[in-house]
Amino acid sequence: MLDIIGIGSAFVDYFFRTDEDFLKKYNLKPEDDFLFGEKKINPNTIFSQLRPITKSPGGIALNTIATLAKLGVNVGYYGVIGKDENGDFWLKNIGRVDTSKVNTAGKMSICTCLLTHRGKRRTFVSQVNPNDFNFLKNLDYNYLNNVKFIHLGPLILNSRKGIKRSIKLIEKIIKPKLSFSPSILYIAEGWENLLPIFKKTYILFVNQKEMKYLTHQNPKSGSKKLLKYGPKIVVCTLAEKGALVTTSNDQFHSPRVDVAKIIDTTGAGDAFAAGFLYGLIKNKSLKWSANFANQIAAKSLTDFGLQWLKPAHFS
Repeated sequence: MLDIIGIGSAFVDYFFRTDEDFLKKYNLKPEDDFLFGEKKINPNTIFSQLRPITKSPGGIALNTIATLAKLGVNVGYYGVIGKDENGDFWLKNIGRVDTSKVNTAGKMSICTCLLTHRGKRRTFVSQVNPNDFNFLKNLDYNYLNNVKFIHLGPLILNSRKGIKRSIKLIEKIIKPKLSFSPSILYIAEGWENLLPIFKKTYILFVNQKEMKYLTHQNPKSGSKKLLKYGPKIVVCTLAEKGALVTTSNDQFHSPRVDVAKIIDTTGAGDAFAAGFLYGLIKNKSLKWSANFANQIAAKSLTDFGLQWLKPAHFS
């Protein structure tokens, strides 16, 4: 029996080192997150001018699920991958994840991760598989309702439509608790559009930037505000300051874990979510779960993408 299933857009992430001059040339900034077409840049432009350092399977929900798999949790994934070389690469490199419900069609979604400031700042520009919503046509709710948690990430092909599809998807989720990582792409559509998901959410994961966008408040007061919309637990990651966990009767800070050398911060929040969910799946306390999550997030900073899960890094 599976413990948790991840749902969301799947990617292959390509990592490039660059500088802010390159970003300015295409009207990009550090920490931007765009789809190709929203800016005057396309994949060919990036691949013709920059050489990728490496590539890794990616996607907000997938990063969390693959990390949980490495931690020994029984996990599954629901989404669409490409019927191409990148799709094959994704399948071969996500670890022990049940992919029996993964659809294969079209070209794999890719995310170009432009790293500046020695990997501490990221700019994401993505090209999404036009078949990204295909898996929603014939959902197996027996499969989805036979786990402890559903971890929902964004469907990025079209954020507004993705939110509507996500709302419809979770209507028939009865037994599992819902964990939700909306990302800035969903949050930019406005909290009122996310309200039906918030109402069914058990754990909401956001970062400082997303918290500010959602609530126009600091993490402490913003987290309390978000509780009123439905989540039972609000987790706000604070980058180098650790994380803040808020429930109706408690709010506490979990400090960061120091890292000797940061290689890449991509997916650190997703790794944190994995550590936190691991604690809950194993019936640990919220404080234990948050402290463990910070350890996992710290480990994720030591290599690109999911490469930190390889035996050389992970024990």
